[in-house]
Amino acid sequence: MTTDQNAPKEENQNLPLIVALGLNYQTAPVELREIFACNPSEEGFLKELPYLANIEGIREVVILSTCNRVEIYAVVDSKETIKKLLKEFVYLKTGKEPTEDIFKHFFIKTGKEAIEHILSIPAGIKSMVVGENQIVSQFKEAFETAKKHKTVGKILNKLYEEALKTSKKVRSQTNIGKTPVSVSYVAVILAKKIFGDLENVKVLLLGAGEMARLTALYLKREKAKIWVSNRTFEKALALAKDLGASVIKWEEFKEFLKEVDMVIVSTGAKDYIIKAAELEKIFRKKSSPTVFIDISVPRNVEPSVGELPNVFLFNIDDLKEIADKNLLERKKEAEKAQIIVAQQTEKFLRWLENLYINDLLREINILLDLLKVKSSQGSPERDIDTFLKRLKYPLFKVLKRDKENARLFLEALREVLNNLSKERNKERKTEES
Repeated sequence: MTTDQNAPKEENQNLPLIVALGLNYQTAPVELREIFACNPSEEGFLKELPYLANIEGIREVVILSTCNRVEIYAVVDSKETIKKLLKEFVYLKTGKEPTEDIFKHFFIKTGKEAIEHILSIPAGIKSMVVGENQIVSQFKEAFETAKKHKTVGKILNKLYEEALKTSKKVRSQTNIGKTPVSVSYVAVILAKKIFGDLENVKVLLLGAGEMARLTALYLKREKAKIWVSNRTFEKALALAKDLGASVIKWEEFKEFLKEVDMVIVSTGAKDYIIKAAELEKIFRKKSSPTVFIDISVPRNVEPSVGELPNVFLFNIDDLKEIADKNLLERKKEAEKAQIIVAQQTEKFLRWLENLYINDLLREINILLDLLKVKSSQGSPERDIDTFLKRLKYPLFKVLKRDKENARLFLEALREVLNNLSKERNKERKTEES
């Protein structure tokens, strides 16, 4: 018979049972995720937590609820408790008995698989946008809420700490979150490549589209100076107020083009509002570079504008192509990140095994002391005390190395104590009679 040296080690079935269950953007549509969403009150309390914590067999529990996932992390007594937990959660959120149509959208991971999953979450490996940072604060908030409710103990608290350490390792040792993947942010990165520092760079925002607004918000963080122009003056005023920007009347924006370094175009116009021939005249005396970001569909900037000297033109497809390429890079980096997560999972499992064996040895120690008391009658107590003291050190040394035998020894020791109790009861009855 041959054995596979690379086969994964069998999990210790005696370890505390850790479970991760729930639904996310990969398993359930948004209309189902929103039914199960768990939102804390303004005071930071979450009504679902005490409910789940009171289920028999639940030792510790945390709920992570974001727009892309609703997940429960728990330490439970048995696999039967997991079924009960899922059933109760579904009933709590829907008021109905769970059906197969609901169950099929939930995932359940236990043991090593659950640990690996939880460690991956704040690292952004399992996020819809791989490597995104927001999940770190959401993960922290979920555990802080559970701490407020006193539903986390030694195991989940340690797992939380290790998950944050894993996230730091992944983000410092890989490029998982370093390449921009949103179209808006790609526009800012391109501008940085052309201008370097964006502080005091003058930006004109044409139109009030959401993507243009997001791009402008990123530019504001970089301390760029922003002007807004829109066909509807009131809309321009409202957006300018949000951005802390100035307003240019629509009929004046073309002349103003020569004053700015960057133009973000996002209007609902059906044809080009900026044409090469017009721009060539306006830019006749301009020598500094101008970047045009045309994120309108249909396009609002004539493509030949990009052929003018010192003019850089990018449209929505250019930006998306870069964003998609960067997302692919992030996915490759996620493979490297998985190696770090696997290492951290093994490290946590070793801690969990040590916790288990230490608890086991503590119980054996208590039982050995009890054995000394029960055995001392009829024998010189000092001899028994000396014998047990000499026994403990070599015994614990062996049992620390062999966890399965430690469990068996504990069961045998309980049996010995039970038999001793029975013997003592018989003796008392005989003496009384």
